[in-house]
Amino acid sequence: MYHWASTVFPWLSRPTNLVRVRCVMSAQSSSHCRSCQSANKRTFNGEIAIHFRGLEGLEKPIVWVFPKLLVCLHCGFAEFSVPERELQVLEQGFPVEGAVVLRKG
Repeated sequence: MYHWASTVFPWLSRPTNLVRVRCVMSAQSSSHCRSCQSANKRTFNGEIAIHFRGLEGLEKPIVWVFPKLLVCLHCGFAEFSVPERELQVLEQGFPVEGAVVLRKG
């Protein structure tokens, strides 16, 4: 399983229009936040709909993931894992068997 990190609350750290996403080794690998080094983190249940970008993304499936979110309560940085099947949809751009997706049209 691949692990992803995302700034879920960008207004807490600095103004931005984009959500930062980058690959990390593990959401549970450190006792300190990867962004601000705070130890004030908590785990939450999540429900995330991932959309493809641009006009062409309107024709692609919406990918749903229901991860455990590891959230820094100091800066808002959050980490979560994308399951293998949903990750395949993100890589290929079309539904795969067993993945949780919403097909348009």
